[in-house]
Amino acid sequence: MKEAYSWLNMIRLVSEILVFKNVIGDNLKDINFIKENLNKKVFPNLYLMVQVAITLPISSATSERSFLAMRRINTYLRSTMNQDRFSNLSIFHIEKDIEIKINEILQLFIDKNKRKMKLE
Repeated sequence: MKEAYSWLNMIRLVSEILVFKNVIGDNLKDINFIKENLNKKVFPNLYLMVQVAITLPISSATSERSFLAMRRINTYLRSTMNQDRFSNLSIFHIEKDIEIKINEILQLFIDKNKRKMKLE
């Protein structure tokens, strides 16, 4: 029954595409016209297909760059570091375009680790 249902949706999708193609005519490149006329109630299958197509990433370059950065961080000499340190170093390396305010970080560290020593 599941195969018949998916075949039925495929037939509906093809029908919706043909009807929508007649609705938009030559305005295929006008995205605003398409958004205005692609109604979820009238074209449910086509609407769902467009939603899926919009949410898919265009490329996997970002994830590949992240894995390459993690490979650079986790070298043979650093293979014994724990997961927290590795995650933090990876985030620092991958998100290197974020501005880091060193003075604020140092102040937070100083406030967190107050140490008092007697000088004699």
